[in-house]
Amino acid sequence: MDVPGFSCFHPGRWSEGPPSPTLLFLNKEQPIFGPQPTYLQPTLSVTMQTALEQIVKLSNAIGADERLVQPGGGNTSIKIQPANNGEDQDPLLFVKGSGTDLRSIRPAGFTRLTLRKLSALRDVDEMSDTDMMEFMATCMVNSRDPFPSVETPLHSILPYTVIVHTHDIATMSLTNLNDSAAERLVQDLFEDRIMYMPYARPGFPLARLASEIADAIPPEAVGMTLAHHGLVVWGHDVDTCQKNLNGVIETIEGYILSKRGKPKAPSHKQPPLSEAQRHEYAELLLPVIRGAMASEDKVVLHLDDSDNTRATIEDPTLIQLTRRGVATPEHVLRAGKTPVWLILDWKTSHEALVDSTQKQIQTARMEYGEYHARNAHNGEQPLTDWAKVFLIPGLGIVTAFKDKKSAIVANTCYKATIESVKNAEALGGFRFLPEDQIFEFEHWQLERRKVDEATKRERKEKLLPRHVALIVGGAGGIGRAAAQRFAEEGANVIIADIDPDAAHKAAKEIAESHPTRVVSVACDVTDEGSIDAAAKKAVLEFGGIDCLFYTAGAAPRFARLTDIERDDMQHQLEIHYLGGVLAMRAAARVMTRQQTGGSIILSISKAAVSPGKEALAYGASKAALLQAMRVAAVELGEHRIRVNAINADQIDTPMFRRFVAERAASRGVSEAQQLETYRGRNTMGVSLIPSADVATLAVLLASDRFRYTTGDIITIDGGLPEAFPR
Repeated sequence: MDVPGFSCFHPGRWSEGPPSPTLLFLNKEQPIFGPQPTYLQPTLSVTMQTALEQIVKLSNAIGADERLVQPGGGNTSIKIQPANNGEDQDPLLFVKGSGTDLRSIRPAGFTRLTLRKLSALRDVDEMSDTDMMEFMATCMVNSRDPFPSVETPLHSILPYTVIVHTHDIATMSLTNLNDSAAERLVQDLFEDRIMYMPYARPGFPLARLASEIADAIPPEAVGMTLAHHGLVVWGHDVDTCQKNLNGVIETIEGYILSKRGKPKAPSHKQPPLSEAQRHEYAELLLPVIRGAMASEDKVVLHLDDSDNTRATIEDPTLIQLTRRGVATPEHVLRAGKTPVWLILDWKTSHEALVDSTQKQIQTARMEYGEYHARNAHNGEQPLTDWAKVFLIPGLGIVTAFKDKKSAIVANTCYKATIESVKNAEALGGFRFLPEDQIFEFEHWQLERRKVDEATKRERKEKLLPRHVALIVGGAGGIGRAAAQRFAEEGANVIIADIDPDAAHKAAKEIAESHPTRVVSVACDVTDEGSIDAAAKKAVLEFGGIDCLFYTAGAAPRFARLTDIERDDMQHQLEIHYLGGVLAMRAAARVMTRQQTGGSIILSISKAAVSPGKEALAYGASKAALLQAMRVAAVELGEHRIRVNAINADQIDTPMFRRFVAERAASRGVSEAQQLETYRGRNTMGVSLIPSADVATLAVLLASDRFRYTTGDIITIDGGLPEAFPR
């Protein structure tokens, strides 16, 4: 096999030049392609447990390498001939279930189906997506298994024991050319060991095409490249399949290396921004991007400003290349049809940067609308999640999705796309699918239904889906309970507290049930810079702020007017009033840039509305915060930012317990007697109110349930007549 400009790769070693990176468990002392089986019986005669252990190990190894598959992508399968009491049962297909990830899949993530029933697919010429999924449901052995992958028909039709389908960068580089060029390259590199299959939409169309050529696959073949859709390899066992996969990838990577050479250092049009500058601009612009994308549903943003990422998108040729499409239809779903480029002049003012960002996104939205109008023929509605990737030279890549995890996946997928696109361009010219086929895939009901149903379920079941909530004083008492409740209701939560260890611990505990949605930050509310840093953390982590719950507090120091010290008053004012006002300011600045409204909730006290002896400093600071809330409600109403207060008393928190102890000591009574005094003074006879009840009230105030309420005080105290707002 002679390929111009390429030294062929022979079994076991490179004929000349350096090897590409070793992948998975390739043993270079063995032949790169495993021995070829005869497929008279394409099943393994092993126990189901053994088969699952083998396919799980292979899947995890593949999933761990993002150059082979990106999170959530790719699929694997194994066919076995189970035995029961010495008698053979129907052969089974174990295939990756829908919604699972090869990196972390476990035995329960595979779906078991009977090959005998699936074999009927070979004789079907046409099948709708709905019919296909209903048919596969009848082939499942256990209805409790995850629903089978949409590529299950392909795995069942191909007559091989172990099958792996990857969206690897190497193959996507090779097959994103025009068909004749891609087919010729595959033939030159592999002869009959790897077949070339023209594009067919994933699902039944791809399986149908595979069925038509299955009988014509040469016995020496170990796989096939799918135009614009990755690689399928097989083997008579797991080890052989893995060895074949490694061999194919190394061969393609070697060829790409011979054509592209070493990457050139980027030439910067503008001096590189420092990390501090990047974060300053990100804090300014991420809320603008987030607001521009929040039409019906909010989005969560992820910023990747790593050195490699910024260097990659400095290439000026990328702008035109990325307009042609992505690397595989899978990436259309995960990263969008094309990215939005934001070309910004960092020397201009903040106002000019915001204006330019808004205008460029508006232009991109108009272009998407024109694309939709050209291709919509069956009443399809424009997608609300039409843009998922923003490329910002100098700053990095910003991805937008329904949650942080998905935004990170979009980032990973798009970086794989960029590399594949640049490789393909070097191999002869990057080409993706025609516009009408991209549109068809973008609106593919089988996949869109998952997204739309999940969104509907989110709206129905959660009060704050996709919100970003900054909770100041969030490590203990009411704040800790609020962080838990906000996360339960779908919000992304930043726990800000003066005790960083307690904040970190609270975030870690809550994140066990809500991974990637809870982070912590140290915040001293007597330090203006610290408050601003907490707001910046929310923006850099999730893209903006939708709710501020200010519940930082200090226990009152009881002193009569004649004994009060200036420091006592100053300390209370710093925490309850000045800290609260500065936190409102920081959150409001973000919310006004988002232009999507928001909610600010302040924790006050009955001392703000009802005077108590020896509580001068505490009561005055809370009363000042209450008045600040009213002023803020007046000023921020035009931005649809609601500002309200919670008047909570007798809440079961460590701080209130200390308050009770101090009061009891000052009056010479026991803590139990003091609590009984509190219980007896409210109309409902309540002793201590759980923090979770205050947290639930905060969630409700942040939600649309109170979308027309602002400048108000909601009391939760069991009914203290002297504290009724008036």
